[in-house]
Amino acid sequence: MSYPRAICTRCGYETVISTQVGSCPKCEGRLLIDYDVEELKEKVQGEVKSALQPGMWKYHSLLPLENIENRVSLGEGGTYFHKAEGLASTLDLDSLYLKDETMNPTGSFLDRGTAVEITALRHAGVNSVYCWSTGNLAASVVAYAARAALRCAVYIPRRGNVDVGKLYQILAYAADVQTVSGDRGVMARAKNENGASHNIRSSNPYFLEGIKTTTFEIIEQMEWKTPDWLVLPMGSGGHLSMAQRGLQQLRQVGLIEDIDSKLLGVQAKGCSPIVDAFQRNTGISPVPSVSTIAIDIGIKDPSCGQLALEALRDSGGMALAVSDEEILNAVRTLAKTEGIFAEPASATTIAALKKSVESGEIDASDTVVCIITSTGLKYPDIAKSFVRNREDLKNIIRRVEGPRFTMNLGETKILIMQILYSGESYGYGIWKTLKEEYDTKISIPSVYQHLNELRHNGLIVKTREEKTIRKTSRVYYALTEKGREVLTHIDEISD
Repeated sequence: MSYPRAICTRCGYETVISTQVGSCPKCEGRLLIDYDVEELKEKVQGEVKSALQPGMWKYHSLLPLENIENRVSLGEGGTYFHKAEGLASTLDLDSLYLKDETMNPTGSFLDRGTAVEITALRHAGVNSVYCWSTGNLAASVVAYAARAALRCAVYIPRRGNVDVGKLYQILAYAADVQTVSGDRGVMARAKNENGASHNIRSSNPYFLEGIKTTTFEIIEQMEWKTPDWLVLPMGSGGHLSMAQRGLQQLRQVGLIEDIDSKLLGVQAKGCSPIVDAFQRNTGISPVPSVSTIAIDIGIKDPSCGQLALEALRDSGGMALAVSDEEILNAVRTLAKTEGIFAEPASATTIAALKKSVESGEIDASDTVVCIITSTGLKYPDIAKSFVRNREDLKNIIRRVEGPRFTMNLGETKILIMQILYSGESYGYGIWKTLKEEYDTKISIPSVYQHLNELRHNGLIVKTREEKTIRKTSRVYYALTEKGREVLTHIDEISD
């Protein structure tokens, strides 16, 4: 197998890139694969417009693969381009389209990147892969590894938020799932894998090339015209940056004449390092903690954040952060008006679009495309928020789920949740409140043990960390939406 050339986006270093290279060997910057534009021009136009290949593979000339005869595919790409008349009417827009990536094999746009990278690995003779993820990436990697008959390991931190629907999906593919103690444990295991197995990350060069095909399809489905606005969620920043790169490549090879699209990148307010940097006009600064229901885009230090910033600025676009309440409302609105059940991270695009129309940043006459990146079926807890005023339906859900939390939480944990119901607090503050207001005397280490267990069950979340006068760290906690629902259920039982 011969390998393509890549250029570092940070230092400009040029190298021939193998499947095992994930970042620049000189500065750890992001590597992007370089193409001979003149060579591409000669073959791309005819091949793409008359291609018989299914889905995203019709764009194989614009992918870094020598051939696609032995491609690893589960039917990714070719997703529906949805004219959203009902949602457009709700938002007072003339022309709104949805790119429905929930239709990909594992329910996420990431299948595009995984398919390209796993195909490249098969051509290179690699027989073992691994990743660390609790979400859509791991679900995609284990599915495609199974298709390619590769050994696959997934490392999951023992603590922290895990989407149960995605975890079940990961387990279904019979991957080697190992739990480790936090990020350091993950890194230690990964280090042991080096050389023996390939680490699949959403920032790897081959992976990034795969996800740009979302943009190729959108432009073809618009009959080779570009929209005024292209709206995407931002986690690592890779998808948005490759959307801009995809537009540039289509112009370079002559499939479109001009790029008239602005990018709108969206994050959740509980974790928005790219939005913060864009609005401050600075570089990316990692955020100390994550506090949002949009778990899949809650990335403290986004690996492609700088690339996303450059893409936003180059396009003349903008970046917005939306609240969890706005996200939940967007999930409901999208499902109700267009029949698409999106996970919270995906629905951020609808929430941001609503804000942008109301503020006048996006005009009613603009043509807008929102990318819906992943299905809400992976996030069953979100549906509970839809039945708040329906006691009959809530009773059915309780009966089906069983008393998983409410019967086994214990009195102290319930008291801690009641304290947090009034607002965020920290370990010592909770201990003091338990002692003074509830006459509950336990040790401070026991309080932290309870807090860790509540976090593990997804009932509370860390919100922020600050330094005290004594230069120690003080960590604040708050109830999650799930925690509030469980506490409400307990109160109803008590009544």
